[in-house]
Amino acid sequence: MTVDLTAVWAGPARVLPERLVAAGLWLPYPDSGPHPALGGVPVCYVSAPLWQALQPMAAGLDPRAARSDPTAAACDVLRLLAASAAAADGAFHRTPRVAELGRRPVHFRRVPGPDGPVVALFPNDPALRPATGG
Repeated sequence: MTVDLTAVWAGPARVLPERLVAAGLWLPYPDSGPHPALGGVPVCYVSAPLWQALQPMAAGLDPRAARSDPTAAACDVLRLLAASAAAADGAFHRTPRVAELGRRPVHFRRVPGPDGPVVALFPNDPALRPATGG
């Protein structure tokens, strides 16, 4: 899937997450519970590639639960990742909290700024390139 990120990043930063959801790059995260490792704030969005990776991980950890409720099982895996996320020095929106899914790092960060919603994603998420300068 190819998405014109120029259109996504145009306009006020406060609408950025909604544009990324509309573009299919991020999904609203269905578990609104607070995460202690993330300062008690909930994860609001998860990148589409990360969500796709969570589902088979959930099936490997608890096949019965994953068959019964795949969304809840994937949320449980992300909750475990959030609990294991290492706090990094610096502002939460500039220096993400990092956990690992297998051998892949997962970042939890506030986007687009210090009061923005928390998103869980892989660090090479193309949707973040304009925000990180990479």
